[in-house]
Amino acid sequence: MQLGPSDKATLRRLAGRYGEIAHMDVQKERMERYYGTNGLENVRPVVLIDEVPWGEIKDDALTNVCAPELGWIEAPLRCALYQWEHFQVDRVIPPVFQVVKQARWLRGFGIEVRDRQIKGDTGAYIASHAYSDQLSTGDDLAKLHPPEVVYDQPSTEAALAVAREVFAGLMGVEVVGWGGLHFSIWDAVARYRGVDNLLLDLAERPDFMHRIARRFMEIGQAQFKQLEEQGFLDARQILVHCTPACSRELPAPDCTGRFRPKDVWGRCAAQIFAAVSPDMHDEFDLAYNQQLFNDCGLLYYGCCEPMDRKIDILRKRFKNLRKISITPWADARRAAEAIGRDYVMAAKPNPAFVATATFNPEPVKQEIARYCEACRACGTTVEFVLKDISTIANNPGNLTRWAETVGATIDKYYA
Repeated sequence: MQLGPSDKATLRRLAGRYGEIAHMDVQKERMERYYGTNGLENVRPVVLIDEVPWGEIKDDALTNVCAPELGWIEAPLRCALYQWEHFQVDRVIPPVFQVVKQARWLRGFGIEVRDRQIKGDTGAYIASHAYSDQLSTGDDLAKLHPPEVVYDQPSTEAALAVAREVFAGLMGVEVVGWGGLHFSIWDAVARYRGVDNLLLDLAERPDFMHRIARRFMEIGQAQFKQLEEQGFLDARQILVHCTPACSRELPAPDCTGRFRPKDVWGRCAAQIFAAVSPDMHDEFDLAYNQQLFNDCGLLYYGCCEPMDRKIDILRKRFKNLRKISITPWADARRAAEAIGRDYVMAAKPNPAFVATATFNPEPVKQEIARYCEACRACGTTVEFVLKDISTIANNPGNLTRWAETVGATIDKYYA
């Protein structure tokens, strides 16, 4: 991986500004709120914007000009700087640039996803999928095996060398792992089976679906063991799936530097189970995730599925549960009453409000106010993460105005 004079000059210019931002006092202040949030303290809610449709933002500041093989460092720097200038909200840019360990996948699951995709033409990364069923029989199930991953030390060291040259004299550079343990059984199964087949078989072929769940749980366990053995676990992560990860409880007090499951976050979800009852959700998903994530230090459950009527089943299953995703399709008051002071509410505002050609702040104000009022009344720690943004109608100003609107609304409820 070569770094020519022109590319080096470009990257050094970006890194210089990045380093200036990383050493601002506000980074420490925001990091403290990250820690306070995950410590269930009564802090002002953290607000983040993630999963941005960068392809819809047409700006020269986001155009890579260096050699393509340097895109791994140039693109994140450009995106970070653009977001800082236009919709930074409570994003933290740490004072040390992190180079993530590289890996080589030697094999996959044993079957492949087969689908038809319909992509929009706006530049957003979201696509619609129609999946073909690859997992309908016992023979199909027998094909499954754990993927195999190994640490690619040469590639990692090459990336580290480039980063050190780019940031020399500007800020420190370190190699980090992938963070915590992430595995969502039914999100994976949905991609191999399709939604209709999956939901019908939960009712018509429950024994077979239990076999699938058990097999994916075993694959998850095998994968987690590999990640630990290969040194991919890391308690230094700033975010866990778009939300604050910083916790004074991680790593565990007896950690010696080699991170284990109890030193990191676990995260799982079952988005397709938005359509099933609490009992079925517990039977087919939580029972298996309880075994899979029992050893993690802290657990974050949920994604886009509404969990406001299912807090009690989470409470019974997970002793390490700390954060629960509450989506736009959930009732904020009911969720806050069920969560109380025991967990963080990871509130996910509606991304549809930034998908219009002209931004309307009123529904955003009303939505954020509902969350704030409910959580203040119940003593619930809350954070806001705008994500799954499929489109901004090619208008990045929507994100800027959303950030301003949310901040002003929170000011009415929190100091």
